[in-house]
Order: sequence, then C-alpha cells, then structure tokens
Amino acid sequence: MDFGKAFVFMFEDPDWLRKLGIGTLVVLIGTLFSPILIGLVPLLIVAGYCLDVLRNVMEGREYPLPEWEDWVGFLVRGLRLAGVLIVWALPLIIGAIPMGIGSALLDNRSGGAQAVGVLLLICGSCLALLWGLFLFLLSPAIYARLARTGRFGAAFDLVKLWDFTRANLGNVIVAVLLTWVADLIAAIGGSLLGVIAVVIGLLVTIPFATLWSYLVQAHLYGQVARQSEVPVE
Repeated sequence: MDFGKAFVFMFEDPDWLRKLGIGTLVVLIGTLFSPILIGLVPLLIVAGYCLDVLRNVMEGREYPLPEWEDWVGFLVRGLRLAGVLIVWALPLIIGAIPMGIGSALLDNRSGGAQAVGVLLLICGSCLALLWGLFLFLLSPAIYARLARTGRFGAAFDLVKLWDFTRANLGNVIVAVLLTWVADLIAAIGGSLLGVIAVVIGLLVTIPFATLWSYLVQAHLYGQVARQSEVPVE
C-alpha cells in the first residue's frame, strides 16, 4: 500500500483546486449551520462524496475525486452511511446508561452504593473501550462494503466484515492509525493556519482541513479494499 499517497492524492487531480474549493465551501456551510438541523445536509453530502472517492480508489481510478454533480446521490449515500454508523454506535449509547447510573451512585453517602457505582463505571468503561476498538478495526470493511454495494445491510454482514478485516489486519491497523494522524493534523494545522491568516482564515482553513482528513480516510480505506485478497463483495 502507498500510505503516503493518501495524504496528497487530492492535489494530483488536474482540477483539484475547483473540486477542493467546492468541497471546502460545502463543509463550511454545514459547519456554520450545524446548530440547526439544516446544517446536517451539507455534511451528509460530503460524507457521500467521500464514499464515492473510496469506491473510485477501490476501482483503481487515476483521479479518484469525482465531479460535484450528483448532489442528490451524495446526500443519499451520506444518509446511508450516517444510519450505519448510528446503528453500530448503539451499544455505546446503551452502555452509557449504566455508566450514568454509576456516576450518580458515587454521590451517594452509602459505601455499598458507591462500590456498585465504581463497579458500573469500570465495567462500562472497559466494555466501551473494547467495542470502540472493535469498531475501529471493522471500519475499513464497513466503509468499503457500503461504498461498493450501496446496500445498508452490507455494512452489517459480520462474517464478511470480519473475514475482510482478518485478512487485511496489518493494513487495517495502519490505515486506522493514519486516519487518526490525519484528523490530528487537520485539527491542529487548520487552526494554526487560520490564526496566522488573521483569524478570518479559520473560515477557510478549518473546513479545508476537515475535508482533507475525510479524503485521506477514504483513500486509505479504499487502498485496503483494493489490495485485499478477500473480495469486498
């Protein structure tokens, strides 16, 4: 795998400035209007766009960035991805309930109640950590199957997801870790560049950095799927 290419491939597109410019504007609009429901629409469009990037990488296209044309399709695919991620996150949401109870019991004057509270917090935290790690390992397979098939159910075929992950475990771990690195670079670099550009630059650098990190993730996961000996579908 060419891990380094994931960080720069978007700039190799002959029309990269326009494509990234449009994407940055969409992220900016979504961020500005995120306090209200309508702000989710641009962000879902970007999510769908990145799924198309992932699919294009899987197919080995020289320039994976698609044109900003299929807006409705991007939105539909983004909604599908959001639904998949919410379902996979449900155990974490449910697990937060006993942790909340545990936190409340810590304020109780009874020693027994506090002991139960500590136990609930420890167990809940451990289970949340294990589930989170499991999801991070499965995430390339989940994204790749969804991008390839366009089917909601394909993201929940645990047998195929695990077979794909196990067959590409080394690449999966590196891809997930590099995704975290890209997120960190985007968060720090976007803020610093924006401040250097006299604060107003934050309106450009942070949305651009966010889009860039999403594209890095899409390319990394697409590479894992393209290199896999186990077919995505």
